[in-house]
Parts: sequence; structure tokens; C-alpha cells
Amino acid sequence: MTLRTRVLPTLFNGVSQQPPILRSPDQNEDELNTWASLADGVGKRPPTELVTKVAWTLSDDAFVHHINRDTNERYIVVIDNGAIKVIDHVTGEQKLVATPGGTDYIASGKFRAVTVADFTFIVNTSKQCLIVDAVDNLWRDPEYARWLNKTSALSSYTGMVGSLANKAVSGSALQYSGGYGSGTYKGELPRVEKLPETAANGDMYKITGSVESGFVSYYVRRNGAVWDETRANGLRNSLDPRTMPHCLVREADGTFTFAPFSWAPRGVGDESTNPVPTFVGRTIRDVFFYQNRLGLLVDENVVFSCTGDFGNFWRNTVLDYVASDVIDVAVTTNEVSLLNYALAFNDGIMAFADQTQFSITNGEDGLTPESVAIQPTTRYEVNTNVRPVTIGTEVYFCGDQNGSSVVWEYTRLSDGDNLTAAEITAHVPTYVPGNLKRMVSAGNLKALFALTGGTDVYVYQFYWNGNEKVQSAWRKWTFSAPVVAGEYIDGYLYLLFKRQADITLERVQLEPGAKPANQNHQVYLDRRVTVTGTYYPEFDRTEFVLPYMADPATFQLIRPKTHPSRPGSLIDPSGYNWATPDRVIVVGNESGTATGGERYSFRLTFSRQFPQDYQGRPLSTGRLQLRTFTLYYTGTAFFRTEVSPYGAAMSPDVQDIVPAKLAEFTGMVVGANDLRLNKPVFHTGSYSFQVYGDAAQATVTITNDTHVASTFVSAEWEGFYFSRSQ
Repeated sequence: MTLRTRVLPTLFNGVSQQPPILRSPDQNEDELNTWASLADGVGKRPPTELVTKVAWTLSDDAFVHHINRDTNERYIVVIDNGAIKVIDHVTGEQKLVATPGGTDYIASGKFRAVTVADFTFIVNTSKQCLIVDAVDNLWRDPEYARWLNKTSALSSYTGMVGSLANKAVSGSALQYSGGYGSGTYKGELPRVEKLPETAANGDMYKITGSVESGFVSYYVRRNGAVWDETRANGLRNSLDPRTMPHCLVREADGTFTFAPFSWAPRGVGDESTNPVPTFVGRTIRDVFFYQNRLGLLVDENVVFSCTGDFGNFWRNTVLDYVASDVIDVAVTTNEVSLLNYALAFNDGIMAFADQTQFSITNGEDGLTPESVAIQPTTRYEVNTNVRPVTIGTEVYFCGDQNGSSVVWEYTRLSDGDNLTAAEITAHVPTYVPGNLKRMVSAGNLKALFALTGGTDVYVYQFYWNGNEKVQSAWRKWTFSAPVVAGEYIDGYLYLLFKRQADITLERVQLEPGAKPANQNHQVYLDRRVTVTGTYYPEFDRTEFVLPYMADPATFQLIRPKTHPSRPGSLIDPSGYNWATPDRVIVVGNESGTATGGERYSFRLTFSRQFPQDYQGRPLSTGRLQLRTFTLYYTGTAFFRTEVSPYGAAMSPDVQDIVPAKLAEFTGMVVGANDLRLNKPVFHTGSYSFQVYGDAAQATVTITNDTHVASTFVSAEWEGFYFSRSQ
């Protein structure tokens, strides 16, 4: 028998489902509602703060899109049950949305969206795009359709400047001015020099292929003193705006308009020289923006608009391939690869099919019809319902495997061709449930949030130190209501909750140092709000009216920092009298502001512990009898230890610890009732407690379900090791 000790220098690497002997010392058996920092340690996750409550219902398949316009304006767009709504991220104000063209386009289906400046392009992935004879006059009403092109932010396609202006030919000029109207067809001519100078206005000729035109035929029409390049007669040239992506426009007065977009008709050529875009007769699967082009995914094709002209998917001239022209390319693979998502970067695009991932690259001079290239990179079966996300140069995407989710991390920048992705769920193969609904990235915090559509959110935190990944941690957050959608913006994780009586927008401030304005320290209560109490001296009671229907079993009120005797202390919940779920009455004069919210639990269960040999390897033989555990904490006002010496099935020995009282009452354990009577005091130090159990069976857990902080930096244990050879 020998006395052994071991230090667990960090606790920030989350949960592991590997056999305990294979785990790192900083990995744990289980965690709930934890948040880790390499600098501070692991503690209770930040609470949610109520932003607004909205007065409408939300179905399970509602589409949610976030608009990050600038630092002052952020919006949430919701499409549900054939209606479109917009609410302000910060204030919670619901914005007026005009729908002059109706809402038939969003009556049903699944949707994709991308925001470009004040325009959000919305795609119905079940809507087949059509081409019609002409809509030039049908959609011109400025109160109905919306236009965006390189000439004007709000103008129709009545003409565009081309590349063939003022080319003198036999005393006339040949130019491109987007002559969309039909002309009087007069026949064919071998060369442009043969055009008659006495032709009438509107006369049209087909110039057959020659050496000068690269053996490409094209059409010209007389327009005053010049000949315009034009299109053949008798073609369907107009994209039907009713079947094409619509746009949501932020107007100058802060309201929004949802309407069809003005898509450019074919202006030159014919079916051979300027064919219809690939999406005609098909459905669009995704929409994105790259190098000043609007991009569309259509089955196996990627289609880009003309540069700076987001509504134009036609060639501007058939005489030459202009660098700014439309691009329509297909993936290079011998298998069917229907593209579902595209992620755009500064130096390329990643496109995702259900089994293969592709890289779309271009030359140093930008994206042009000649420079674009598509090649497969990785081959993983992905969950096509979840959009991949980026953090820096890494791309994260997920798939399903035997009822659980697999999440991959693909590094785009590497010394050579990177044809594999790291499976970041390898050490937790059944931890993250399958059929995820959404992933949200927090780039500056190196964090990924996996939304299940229910009350659980799975959090991945990582950190690279050069080429070494020192943190790769999964942990679970649980809330009191299903999370419908989420987005990370400037230090806040915004979450949309579907509660029984309310749809609420709440946010979690993840950056360190956060606290309510009326408190000196963070208050760990979900649905956190600041409320004002009204005192009734005749009854010696104070009433608080809440902005939502609270859960009386978990709701608590915290006195403000300005309270004369007990700032930041808990108003004893045992004295709450609930008139209604949104009106609570407390004993005494508690007038002024208070911080209210619903408590939630933090829990961390340590892995099974092993002694080490002289080389630092864990010893699996013999028996380790744990004697004591020591926790090192910082900025902590309360925590609870739960020790089961004979296994989790046995009732644990529970101790409530108020660290600041340990020095005052040596040897005494001060219970949680202290928080009902006094203001919280935050302390940094250590606490040792007894285990006295076989390490193979004993479980050690720390919890905290109060409104105050608990953060743990490291731990240490001491025990007797009985070698099998002794």
C-alpha cells in the first residue's frame, strides 16, 4: 500500500466517452450547463437574458434568417405558415413588412436566404423556375417589384452599357445597349460591313459566323444611326419573377418590403449562343454571394450572375466572353452530386452535396468564366438539413450515424491538398444526438453550438496553440424550452425559444465580465429581466409584474446593488405569493429594481481516477482507494459536492459550500441558506472533502443551482494504492 496523489491541472476539455483509462486528465465523465475558459477554468454557463416576447406562434419547420446589417441594425427574419415577419435583434421591435406582390411564393416549401446590403434574396427550394414570353411591362410598378443592378439600386432593366460601344462600321456604329425589343427580321448577312446604310429603324439581321466573329453568329438591329447587338425573334426571354427568388428590402424609413425581384431578360443571341440559365425548369437549392456576384446552386451546377449585376444571368454579348459575364459550371465527378449548400470565402467557395464536398476556386484576377474551377475535396455523408458553418479557416459540417451526430472539421488552408477532415466527435461518438437542426459558430470565441430543435444545445469549444490543439471540448446546455434558432453576433448568442405561451428572443452574453446593469456581479438566472417592485405599506408587501409567464418553482428575485444592507442577495422564494404566473408578491419593502429569472443547474462529474507509474502512464491493475478530493476555485460564492463512495446508484453525501465562510468557520460546512440571508461574497481558494471509496466505483460531482458563480481551475486527489503484487 502506498499513498498516491495526482493533480488535475485543468478541467476545461469537456466530456469524453472513451474508456476512463484513455481519457486526458482534463476530460470529465459528464457536464451540464458548463462554459470553459483557458484562462479562468470551467464554470456555470452564462444565463439567457430576455430581449423580447413576440405575439405569434411558430411551427417546428419555420425558417429563420438573421440579418447583420451593421453594428446598429440586426434583424431576425421568420417565414412560417405563408407569412414573413421581421423583428429587431436588439430592441425586439417587430418591423412592418409590406407585401405588395402577395406571399404566394412563400406559401409552402423550404427556404434559403442571403443578405446583400439592404437586399435579402429568399429562395423557395421547391419552386420551379420558369421562363415566359415577356414580363417587361407586367412587373414594372415600383410599388410591386424591386430591382438592384450596377447602374442604380432601384431601377429596372431598361438598358445596360456593354463592351461594343461606338465601333464604326460603314459609316454607322455597332454598339450594345440591351435592345430587348423585337425587330423586323430581314435575313442573313455574312459580315457586319454588309449591313445596308439605308435600313429602316428596327430592321434586324443575323450576321453569320466569320473569322472576325470567331465563327459565332449574332443579331443586330437598326437603332437610329447605329446597329445594336440584339436577340433573335420568337424566343422566350424573360425569367418569370413569380417563380424566381424574391427579395426582402430594408427601406429608407426602416420598414421592409417583400416582393419579386426584377430579373434581366435575354438581350442578345439565341438559344445556341446565349442559352437559358441552368435553373430554368429546375429548382434552386441554395443562394449565396461571392466576389460581387449572386450565386445559385442548381442540382449539380453553380450559376453566378454577372459581376455587380445580381439580376442578370445572361451573356451581355455573344461576340466575346467578357470577364464579368454570367458563369454556369457543373461539378466534376462521375457520381450524381446534388449540391445543397455553398460557403463563400475570400479565396474560394466550398459546395456540399450529400456525399461529396467540392472546392470552387478562381484565378488571381478574380472569378471569371475562364478562371473558375471545381474539384472534389472530401467524401463524407452529411446531414443535408444543417447548413455548414465556418470559424476562421475551418469549415464544420455534420452527418448522422446510428442515431448520433458526427461533426467534421475541415481545414481549408494547408501545405498540400487537404482531402480529409478531422472528426471532432470521435471521443464522444454517441454524445451529440442525430438529426441536428442548426449549427451556429462564434468565431472570436472558438466555439460551435449544435441546436437539436429541443431543449438541449451541444457546445464545442476548441483552441489551437500553433499546430497543437490544446482544447477540444464538448459539453451540453439545457434550457426550459425548445430552441428554434440561434445566431452569434458581437459576443451574444441570440436564441429563439418556443415556449408554451410565448415565443421569446433571448440572448447569452458569452464574453467575460458580463453582468446586469443593476448588479455588481453576474446573476445566473435564465430568462433574466430587470423588474420594478411596487410597495404597498398597508399590507407590507411588494408586487413585481413580470414581462412573461414564469415558472413559480424556479423563479427567483435578486436585490439590486443599491440595496442598503444586502446588495445582490436573494429574496427568499419561500415567501413568494403568486397572484398570477406573471405577478409575484413578496413580504416587506422591496421597492425599486430587482433582477428576476429562473434558476438552472450546473453539474460536473469527474472521470474515474487512476494512479500513474514513474513514466506518467495510468495503472490499471491494483486498487485505488480515494481518500480526499481538493477543488481549486476562483471567484466562487457557492457550490455543492456530491460524493457516492459506492457508486452512482447509492445516495450521495451532499455538502453545500459557501467558500467565503470556510475561513471564518473552520471545519464547518455552511449551507445554501446563507444565500437567503446575506449578500454573496466571492472567494478564491481551495476546498478539500472526503471520498473514502474505491476509485472504480466512487463518483465525485460538483453542482450549483443558485444564482451565484462557481468557477473551478483545477483539482487534486489523494488515495491509497494497493498493488496486485503486494
